[in-house]
Amino acid sequence: MRIFNKEENWMRIPIVLDTDPGVDDFFCLAVVCAYDRVIDLRAVTAMGGNHSEEITTRNAIDILSLLGKNVPVAKGSSSYLKEAYGEPVFDHHGRNGIGDVVIPRSGGKADHLAAWDRLYEAACGADGGLVLLTVAPLTNIARALIKYPDLPGKIRKVVMMGGTLGKGNVTPYAEANVGHDPYAAEILFESGIPVDMVGLDITMTCPMPREVFDPMAAEAREDVRSALQGLIDFRRGEPMHDAVAAASLIDPDMLTWKTGSLKVITDDAERLGQTVFEEQADGRFRVACGVDLSRYYKVIGGMLEAYRA
Repeated sequence: MRIFNKEENWMRIPIVLDTDPGVDDFFCLAVVCAYDRVIDLRAVTAMGGNHSEEITTRNAIDILSLLGKNVPVAKGSSSYLKEAYGEPVFDHHGRNGIGDVVIPRSGGKADHLAAWDRLYEAACGADGGLVLLTVAPLTNIARALIKYPDLPGKIRKVVMMGGTLGKGNVTPYAEANVGHDPYAAEILFESGIPVDMVGLDITMTCPMPREVFDPMAAEAREDVRSALQGLIDFRRGEPMHDAVAAASLIDPDMLTWKTGSLKVITDDAERLGQTVFEEQADGRFRVACGVDLSRYYKVIGGMLEAYRA
């Protein structure tokens, strides 16, 4: 099994994480920060949507502080490309954006660069090796691609939690991260950047119940353990969708894939935001079509080992 091993000295993957914390975003950040010998986290860029961009940026800064990670956190877009954000989704993410879990307020401040500028700078510094992990609506990414036409040549690939080949969760057809800003997704899909899509149809098969989590977390730091348990309780053991996409970077064989073409529907009001995949041998898109749940839980267990007291 190709997974992080403390005895191995792997070449670290340079990553920018675009996120909108967010309950499952919190879990995603915990995975990314735990596997420091695999992932070289260069920056975090924050989207609004789950809450205002001010709150999601603040949440990202404070979560990183709790996890002991010091990287730039750049504030992103104050709206989707073509419309304003909706009201904060308190029922899915709590009034504070992170499941009403209370964590210490850090003294950190947002980066002086906007999200799209920080992303471009990180891409320029990674010699074409940057992997962009996106677990939010794709507005920040679209704004970066609009401002910097040469950006596609500087990104190795995008790993995206978003889209679905099955039922949506914001409409019958659309998953939230694509459905909230399908025009941004269209810009990414047409950019030429290779994309790995970890869709809702896959993440929904990865629950995170306390009976699985608690035994693995017994020796973790109390502050990290209790925060993550609070998130699980808020979601009643439902999947931490964004963490599945992050885990696929830690264990590349955790997911099975199909290769082909991918598009998002933007010209049909009923199906707006639907992701449509066509299997092709030589496509530049990979779409997850299966997951080994035991391997996913092993990644989560390895994450918790990194936060031992």
